[in-house]
Amino acid sequence: MRNSVKALQDQMTNLVSRITGTARLLRRCATRTSRARAGAWVMEYARKTLVRLRTHGPARTAMLCLAGLRDLSGWMAEQWFDCVSGVDTTGREFLYRADGPPESNPLYLDYQPTPARTVRALLEQLDAHAASSTFVDFGSGKGRVLLIASQFSFSRVIGVEFDAKLHDTACRNIRSFRGRRRCPDVTSVLGRAEEFALPAGDLVLYFFHPFEAGILERTLENVVRSYRENPRRILLVFFRPSHAAVVERFEEFRRLPAKPLPFDVVRLSSDYRDVTGTPYGAAIFVTR
Repeated sequence: MRNSVKALQDQMTNLVSRITGTARLLRRCATRTSRARAGAWVMEYARKTLVRLRTHGPARTAMLCLAGLRDLSGWMAEQWFDCVSGVDTTGREFLYRADGPPESNPLYLDYQPTPARTVRALLEQLDAHAASSTFVDFGSGKGRVLLIASQFSFSRVIGVEFDAKLHDTACRNIRSFRGRRRCPDVTSVLGRAEEFALPAGDLVLYFFHPFEAGILERTLENVVRSYRENPRRILLVFFRPSHAAVVERFEEFRRLPAKPLPFDVVRLSSDYRDVTGTPYGAAIFVTR
């Protein structure tokens, strides 16, 4: 009886979250339309379409219009997670300049969140290892992956982010997250990935192209040192693994088969198609 009541409460909470999330999404769409001054936007879009027809012809113009609809669909799918969860994790943040101060290191890349459905699909592959493991997201940004990981049975969830602005946003999101958590111990740490002191016990380390190969190599050297001092199971999970060859140079890791990721409308967005130039997939490694 108690389990039935708990299940009913969870269903009602989920329903309320979806209703309020839908209302928030509609408000965001209205805000976006009002900022663009809908009438002026329609006229400008019509003008550009006529120019495209004259320049590229009907077939190419149709493809460009479909690309716009595709990006709009991706934007709405990204907004949905934030609206339902009461957080702010969307958007690509262009943060670093090669000619900036030392903290603006160009080898640390700009922020872009992993699509929510993709995160869940990846973590479901690891669910058997979750209960005994600490989850660490390197380059955790605004904390979306941390929030979704907290809905699995990890013993701890930690984000490592070296940009103070993104770290502060992640801390606010952790406090305001409305989703149901199975792991209550969720933190964001401000610091550099290659200097992070790894916790004892089994680990799941997550990467979505947060930095270039040089920093990844130094981060993995730190992981290997920790593993040699305290041998344990360490899983490396890479979404869009642009530097998988760097991992393969370390004899301590072997590659595991990864299931294909499910379709996600966000992957059609030009932002996600162009971010790394790598296929939309995952690579998983484990200590030998």
